[in-house]
Amino acid sequence: MMATNSSAESYMRPFILRAEREAQMVSAFARLAVIAIAMTIFIVAGGIHLPVAPVVLTYLISYALVSVVSAIFSLKRFFNPWMSLFFTAIDGISLALLIGFALRITGSPMSLHGAVPGFVFIFSILILSTMRYTIGPTVVVFVSFTATWILFSNILGNGGLPSNSNPDFFFGTVQNAARWGFLGIATVLCLLAVTRRRKTLEDAILAANKSANLSRYLPDRIADVVAKQGIDALTSGKQQNATVMFVDIRGFTGISEQLAPAELSALLSEFRSIISVEVNAHSGIIDKFIGDAVMAIFGVPDGQTNGELNGISCALSILDKMKSFNDHRRLALQPEIHVTVGVHCGEVFAGAVGTENRMEFTVLGDTVNIAARLQEAAKTTKSGLVVSQNLLDTSGCFPADSQNWRALSENSIRGRVGRVSLYEYAQ
Repeated sequence: MMATNSSAESYMRPFILRAEREAQMVSAFARLAVIAIAMTIFIVAGGIHLPVAPVVLTYLISYALVSVVSAIFSLKRFFNPWMSLFFTAIDGISLALLIGFALRITGSPMSLHGAVPGFVFIFSILILSTMRYTIGPTVVVFVSFTATWILFSNILGNGGLPSNSNPDFFFGTVQNAARWGFLGIATVLCLLAVTRRRKTLEDAILAANKSANLSRYLPDRIADVVAKQGIDALTSGKQQNATVMFVDIRGFTGISEQLAPAELSALLSEFRSIISVEVNAHSGIIDKFIGDAVMAIFGVPDGQTNGELNGISCALSILDKMKSFNDHRRLALQPEIHVTVGVHCGEVFAGAVGTENRMEFTVLGDTVNIAARLQEAAKTTKSGLVVSQNLLDTSGCFPADSQNWRALSENSIRGRVGRVSLYEYAQ
């Protein structure tokens, strides 16, 4: 599981990095737009004549410069995700200093910081920080702003300057215009944030829909690979170890003669459902249904190391589920259904094969042929399950669980010169 999570993180990292870089670019241009709006409001409303005009203009110009630098560092060759923390820290620190110097210049008590129009701008900065895809920038904005304000007010404060402030400094025409301007800016940024979130949601829905459509024709795990990496990830294929299992209904021809077509269809549907559930529960993939037979594979496509044990566990679970299935069939006075299972592991070619118009994912190789022959050999056993010694050894069932397996005296496989040591499940 840890390896799977690590693989998923490695796959997602470039996409998240690209989204972070895009967010920094959007944030930089949003900053510039905010500065343009704020500067316009300040000049039109007559703020240029206020005592704090030098402080405000210095703040706006420096903020614009930071925005330009932020845009430069959002370029691919310069981008580093940690830079977002640096820029958001500057946002918080510079705003706190703006408020502090404005109060100091006018001789106003530091306790009135909430009445300074610029204080409202902290909400716009917080909204900008939420356009990122981590919580770090938002936390940094709050901490940098708060820490700077506490240090400024306690170390510098009013410095003993006489208080010459008046209500107009806080609630004059310029200040109220600034408040409304900051409110408008915050609204625009909220709309931008919502638009970006909606775009992200739409992309996620499209990706999920694409994966769902693929799942109608491919196993879920394979569909995920195609959705993320493209069909080329399958058509190229690869050599890897896998566990292959074949399951077949004993005497299906005779059973089909006793049932009407509708009953036969229902039986096959129930049988396939049982196999599918167990294969999925054991991290396997249904390769194909062939009439009353099923081919399943384990350890593909991610090459998980416990595919052998999953294959054996799945086969045993299928035998157990078929017993319960037959209990219900007996109560319904229906013929019992017994299966034969063959499981083997080894090297296979895993990938998409077929023509340009029709392709399917499968595994090929001697391992597949042996597993099919083991299923045939299982027809002569009581339990109906035959596996190879290689599978038992690789899965760790030998010697820990050797008492449940009995060696077959006949270990030749039809159509194959080499011999394979076979074991049947001893119920």
